[in-house]
Amino acid sequence: MTQFKIVVKKRCFFCDKLLSWLQDKDVDYIVLDYQDPKDFNDPLMKNPTFNSLYCDMSACVESLPLVVKNDNEFFYSEIWDLVNNTIIEEKAKEIFEI
Repeated sequence: MTQFKIVVKKRCFFCDKLLSWLQDKDVDYIVLDYQDPKDFNDPLMKNPTFNSLYCDMSACVESLPLVVKNDNEFFYSEIWDLVNNTIIEEKAKEIFEI
């Protein structure tokens, strides 16, 4: 079964938009708030690919929300039409297998 983690932060327009869209589509997922210390124990935080692509010395995940599929596939810009601030439905449905 495919596992999805959505890395978010508080007061994030795109995070809220994606979580609402996922709820409407009945997609199962885990939310990780990269600003919440309790979520630091998630194995994703120790994943070398995640850390090399999305973290630096000061912080992780500046581009949010980050979709993580099976702890080894990462998606951000692929699902967003940043000009219109909307989700690209076709791509999002492909990623989330709906």
